[in-house]
Amino acid sequence: MNVLSLSGTIAWAVSLFSISLMASVPAGPVQAAPVQASAAQAADVEYERDIAPILKTYCAGCHNDTDKEGELSLISLGALRAGTEDGPVVVASKPEESKLFQVISGAAEPQMPPKEEPQLKPEQIARLREWIAQGARGELKPSELMSKLSVPKLAKDRNAAKQVTAVCGAGSGRLAVGKFGSVELQTSEGKVVWLFDQLAGKVNQIRLSPDGKSLVVASGIAGVAGEVVLLNVESGEVQLRLQGHADAAYCASASADGKWIASGSYDKTVILWDRASGKVARTLTGHNGAIYDLDFDATSSVLATGSADQTVKVWSASGNRLDTLGQPQGEVLSVRFSPDGNHLFAAGVDRQIRKWKLESRKEPMNNPMLVARFAHEDDVLQIEFMGSDRLVSTSVDRTVKLWDTDQIRPLGQIALVKEQPVGIVAGLGESIQVLTMNGDATEIASDVLEKLAKSAEQKRASGEVASREASRTPIMANDEAKPVSVMETEPNDKLENAPKVDLPAQIAGVIEARGANDADQDLYRFSAKAGERWILGVNAARAESPLDSRIEILDEYGKSLVQTRLQAMRESYFTFRGKDGSTSDDFRVHNWEDMELNEYLYAGGEIVKLWLYPRGPDSGFKVYPGTGARYTYFGTTPTSHALGATAYIVRELVDEEEALPNGLPVFPIYYENDDDSLRRWGKDSRLSFVAPRTGDYFVKIRDARGFGGADFKYSLEILQPRPDFTIQVSGTKLKMPVGSGREWQVTATRMDELEEEILVEVRGLPEGFVATNPLVIEAGQMAALGTIYATNDAQKLLAASADGAPATQKFELSLLAKSLHAGQWIEHELKEKIELELMSAPELRVRLVDVNDANLELEELTIRPGQTISARVVIDRNDVKGPVSFGGDDSGRNLPHGTIVDNIGLNGLLLPDGVNDREFFITAAKWMAPQRRQIHLRSQSKDNPTSKPIWLKIVPSQ
Repeated sequence: MNVLSLSGTIAWAVSLFSISLMASVPAGPVQAAPVQASAAQAADVEYERDIAPILKTYCAGCHNDTDKEGELSLISLGALRAGTEDGPVVVASKPEESKLFQVISGAAEPQMPPKEEPQLKPEQIARLREWIAQGARGELKPSELMSKLSVPKLAKDRNAAKQVTAVCGAGSGRLAVGKFGSVELQTSEGKVVWLFDQLAGKVNQIRLSPDGKSLVVASGIAGVAGEVVLLNVESGEVQLRLQGHADAAYCASASADGKWIASGSYDKTVILWDRASGKVARTLTGHNGAIYDLDFDATSSVLATGSADQTVKVWSASGNRLDTLGQPQGEVLSVRFSPDGNHLFAAGVDRQIRKWKLESRKEPMNNPMLVARFAHEDDVLQIEFMGSDRLVSTSVDRTVKLWDTDQIRPLGQIALVKEQPVGIVAGLGESIQVLTMNGDATEIASDVLEKLAKSAEQKRASGEVASREASRTPIMANDEAKPVSVMETEPNDKLENAPKVDLPAQIAGVIEARGANDADQDLYRFSAKAGERWILGVNAARAESPLDSRIEILDEYGKSLVQTRLQAMRESYFTFRGKDGSTSDDFRVHNWEDMELNEYLYAGGEIVKLWLYPRGPDSGFKVYPGTGARYTYFGTTPTSHALGATAYIVRELVDEEEALPNGLPVFPIYYENDDDSLRRWGKDSRLSFVAPRTGDYFVKIRDARGFGGADFKYSLEILQPRPDFTIQVSGTKLKMPVGSGREWQVTATRMDELEEEILVEVRGLPEGFVATNPLVIEAGQMAALGTIYATNDAQKLLAASADGAPATQKFELSLLAKSLHAGQWIEHELKEKIELELMSAPELRVRLVDVNDANLELEELTIRPGQTISARVVIDRNDVKGPVSFGGDDSGRNLPHGTIVDNIGLNGLLLPDGVNDREFFITAAKWMAPQRRQIHLRSQSKDNPTSKPIWLKIVPSQ
C-alpha cells in the first residue's frame, strides 16, 4: 500500500545515503590481440568481486538504466543478462561468441570503450573472458543496488529502522509491515511470523495479490534504482525479483488474472512485467512526474496510474494510453478502481477525492468525472475500499474518514491518529486498521463503522426532510387574512422600543436624518410559528424615494439570525476579467470542469447558481436565469468581482449537520437583503423568511449607505407567500408553409417561490398540424420554446382562391397555462392567441433523421444521464443557397435543462453551402432525472423554419 507523503517521508530515507557518481580510472590503451588466461586467472571468477567493478568503472557511465546507449545497461547482472532488443550480449561458456567480449577485446566493431576513453587492462579483459567461459555465473542479490552506493560509515539509527513505511492486509487478520530494507508478516496479536530483510532501500508500498498468495513489494534507492519483489505470503520466500527502474519504485500491483505485475517509479515510467517470465513486457511512458500509485481493474485489462504531474492516466494492458484525467490540481498519491471496475477514484495533494466513470476499456474515450469532493485539511495519502459502497481515506492531517462511494458523501471521521498514517487495511465485513509511522495500530470494528454510516445517512435524510419542510413546502396564502396597516411611531431604533405588529402587516415609515455617525434604523417585533414562511418586501425606490433599503431579521435577543450555513467544497477564482453586479453570462472560473450545473457559486458574499456550461475556449458559465440580470440566492446581494477574486462551490448544511473539515471555509448566511435577489425591484429589498422556531423576531430596516431624511419614506410589507405566475408569449403570428414549422416562446415570471413546472396548452390545433403540446416550462426554469409544424397532410386544408392567388388558410389557437402547487392547480387563460396562416409556398425544409438512415424520420431519441448520442439533420434546400446554421450554444431547441447539443465547435451547428446533412450530438448531464420532452431544430435562414418536434426520452442509468 502506498504510504508516500510529499511533506516528509521521502527526505528521511534519501538522506541515509550519499550517492557517488561512477568514477573513471585511467589506463593505458589495450592492443587488439588474443588474450590468454593465466593459471591464477583460471580460478573461479565471481561477478560481484571481479566483474562488477570492471563494468562499473569502464562501461556503466554510458550503459546504465538512465542512459542506455545502444539500448544496453550494464549497471547490474540482471540488466547485463537482459541484453538488447537484438539479443544477449553474453553467451554463457562461449566468450568468443559473446558480443560484450568481442567489442571489449577489439575483435568486433565498435571497440569499447571508445578510444578516447580510459581502456581496460589486459588482465581485466582476461578476467572478463574467464568469467564468461566459466558460465557467466552470478546471483541476483539485493547487494546489486547497494553496490552502486558509496555509503559512509554511520551509526545505526534505531528509530529509522523501526519506522513503518508501508502496510497491507495479508489475510486471516495478519499484516504485512514494511520498513527500511525489510518486510515482516505479523499476526493479529503482533507476533512476527517471518522476516524478509534483503531489500536495499525503503519499502514504499506493499500490495496483496488478488489470489491472496503473494505480497508485491515496491522498493529501491532514490536516485539509483528500484526493484519489485514478490514474496510468498506463508513463507516469506522470494517468488520473483524484478529490477528495471532507474530510480526508486514507489508502487507495484499484480493483475487479477495472474499475467502482469505493474510497477511505477520516480523515474516517471511504468513497467508492465510478464509475471511468468519475469521479463519486461512493455514500458509505459507519458507521465511527466514520478508515479506514486497504480491499480488494475477487476478484468486485468485496464491499468490506472497516478503521478506527480497532477494527472491520472488510463492504459490498456497492451500498453495503449486510453485517457488522461487532468482534473486534479496537485500530485496524485492514490488511485483505486471500484470493486466492480466501473469507476475510478483518485486523491492526493489537492485534498480532494475524485470519481470518474470508466468508459475507455479498449479504445480511447472520455471518462467523465462524476464527483470531486474536498476531503481533508491536508494531502490525502491513501484511499481504500471497504466493500463496494464505502471508502476510507487517510491524510497528512492525521485523520481517517469514511465515505460513501456514490456521491463521496462524508459518513464520519473514524479516527485521529497520533502520527502520520502509512497504511489502511480495509475489507468487506472486516474491521479497519490504520498503522502510523511509529508502528501504532488503530482498529475500528466493523459494527462501529456500520453504526456510524447508518447514523450519518439517517441524520442526512432527516436533515434534508427538515430542510425541505422548512423552506420548500408549498404554502398557499390565506386569502381571508388581510394585512394590518401600521404607521411608524418614533422612537423605534432599539429592541426595547420596537413596536409589536401582527402579521400580515403593511408598515409605513421614514428613515430619519441623524448625525454622521448615528444612522437611523427602524425595528419592529413580530411573532411567527416554526416553519411559517413570510415574504418581506420594501417599496421605496419604486415609489421614487431616495431610500436604498436594507432589511434584516434578528432573533429575540437582537442577534442576526442565521438562515443557513454553506460549506465550501471546491476553491476557485475568476480567470478572465472581473464581473459586474448584473451580468449572468461568461463566468470564467478556474477548474470549471470540476463544477456541475445547479451548484451554488459563492464569491464575495454573493451566491449564484450555475445554469449552462462553458461552450468553448472563449466562454464561461451562464448563471441563473440564463439571460438578463443574474439572480442571487439566500437573499444575498449581487456585487462586482475582480479578476483573480476567490470563489467557491458551496453546498448547504442541513439542520445541525456538522461541517466537513476539509480546509475550506464555512459561510454563515444571515436573513438579510439589500437589493431584491430576483432583480425586479431595483434597489428595493425583498427577503423570504422561514421561522426556525416558534417565538418572537425583529425586522430591522435602514438605508444601506447610512443616509436618511424626511423624504426617505418606505412601505414595508410582511405577507404570506402567494405562489403564482404570469406568462409572456412571443412569436404568435406564424406563417406556416406546408411541410415546415415555426417557433414560438413562452416566458414565466414566477412569484413568491413558485418552483413547479408550468404547462402551456395549445387548444384548437387543426388536423394536419403537430406541435410541442403542452409546452412545458421546467421546474425552476423561466422559459420554453415550442414549434408548430404543418405536415404534408395539412395540404388538404388549403382551397384555391377564385382569382388564382396562392391558397392560404388562417386559424386561431388559444392558450391555457397552469401549474400544480400544493395539490391545487393555478390556471390562467392567456389573452394572447396564436394566429396561423397556412400556405403552400416552398421553402427550406428541416428533417431530423436516424444517424444511419436518412430516409427514416425520427419520432423519439433515447439517452441516459452522462451519455452522448447522435442524430442527423437533413435539409431540403428548395433553391436556398449558402451556409445554413442552426445556432451556436442555443442550437437544439427546448432541450431539457442539463442537455446540450455537443461538439459544435466555433461555427456552431452549421451546414456549409452545398452540404445538405450533418450528424450532431446530444449530451445529457449525469444528474438528470428520467423524463420525456419535445425538442426541435430551428434554422437561421429566412423565416427560421423548424423541424417537426420529436421526443427526447431520458431513461435511468444502467
